[in-house]
Formats: sequence, structure tokens, C-alpha cells
Amino acid sequence: MKIEDREKVIKHIIQHIRGAMDYAVIGLSGGADSTLVACLCMEALGKENVYGVGMPYNEFDVDNFNSRSANFANKIGVNYHEVPVAAISDGIDNAVGFNDASCLTPVNRGNSRSRARMCVLYGFAHALANSNKRVRVVGTGNLSEDFIGYDTKGGDALGDIFPVGELYKSEIYQLLDYFIEKGVIEENHVDRVPSAGLEDGQTDEEDLGYSYDEMEYSIEFCLANYDIMQDGKIELPEITKFVWGRHIANKHKHEAPDVINVRNIL
Repeated sequence: MKIEDREKVIKHIIQHIRGAMDYAVIGLSGGADSTLVACLCMEALGKENVYGVGMPYNEFDVDNFNSRSANFANKIGVNYHEVPVAAISDGIDNAVGFNDASCLTPVNRGNSRSRARMCVLYGFAHALANSNKRVRVVGTGNLSEDFIGYDTKGGDALGDIFPVGELYKSEIYQLLDYFIEKGVIEENHVDRVPSAGLEDGQTDEEDLGYSYDEMEYSIEFCLANYDIMQDGKIELPEITKFVWGRHIANKHKHEAPDVINVRNIL
């Protein structure tokens, strides 16, 4: 979907960020989403109030993701810290696989990395907090990923605010292009091959079988026809079946936990 007025959208997001926090803590992955979110927070809060945290698992991460993150953070002037997470995520895996290592699938191990990173971000936010400043962990998820649940519950699905959570992946790149045109960032700061960074060499398209551009129309269709989709009586193309099936299976990741009401029977 083409954004007609990118500056208007950016100003709207910046206004909301400014109203929600004084300090922003962001996990910088080297990817498009975290790069855009950091740019928006920098514009909203000032570079000195934005803390980007690179969290490599191994040398592959350092070479392929964190070097880009560090160069980007240096370009826009925000605070940057690198915190390796291998000891944390490996500790989770060792505990989970103590009795049965077969449960440690690549997905399980990848989720451990994502959850380890979120623990670091919230620990970092707590360390920055004081009585006069509002510190928030800023989520970097977008609509293309979130609708199909391509994120980790307790990991990157967490956050205090999601500035680009209603933007498709194609729209993420449009706003990044705006910052490139303004000279805020350069093309080499933008990774145009989406990867969750949970396995060496992994790409989102290889995992999902479709690109975000290919799925965008199906997500739009599902959102526009949500009630009809729930009836399950409509013939759908295979890609839309895939998108809807993932949405139904994973939407719990973005819902508030169910609290059983017992007050009325006490």
C-alpha cells in the first residue's frame, strides 16, 4: 500500500512517542523495523534519550546484524550498547532440555534467544528508570508479521508501545526511504532481506514460504472481511488460507491474558 503523505504519518507517530515516554529502549537487530523505530524515537525524544541495544548470540550475529546496528546508531547519534545473550539463551535451553534434548528444536532455541533479548531490554529499562523519567521498551513489530504471529510470545511480541505495529512491511520501507532522502540514514543502514535473526542464515521468506509483499493483499482482505472469515464459508486462495490459518493459531500472542472471573461467585 502506498503512503500518500509520509511526513504526516511520521509526525503522527512522533507525537504519540513523545507523549508516552522520556527514554526509549530499543533492541537493534540491524533490520528495517528496529532501524525505523529508532529513527522515529530519535526524532521524538532527541538522540540522547534513545538507547539502542544490540544483542548478538554468536559471531554470525556480530558480523551480519550487530555491525550494521552499531554503524546505524553511530550515524544517528543514539546511545548504543552491545550485550551478548548466548549465556542467557543457552541457560534456558539447557534447563528445558535437561531430561529430553529432543524438545530443543531450532524454533525452540530461536525463541530462547528472543526471550533472552527481551529480558535484557527490560533489565536495561529498569536500570535507567528514576522517579522523574518515563522509560519504555519500544516494540518493533509490524502488521505484516504480527497478523500472522511471526514473533515470539514473551520475546519480540512484548513491549510497552509499538509505533509501527499498524504498518505493513512495504510501508516500513517507504518511511525508511523518507529518512534516507532526508539524509538521516543511508541505504546501507537498511536491511531489505527480512530475518528474525534466530538462526544463522535464516530469512523470513524461507521460513514462511511467501514474501511479505505476497501476503500483504491477503492480510488486507482478512482484516476487511474479518467476520466473514470467521464463518469459514468463503473460498480462499491458498496464500490467504495460509495467512488466516496462521492468524487464528497465533493471535493469542497479541491478546491480553485471560483472567477467569470468580468475583461473581464468591
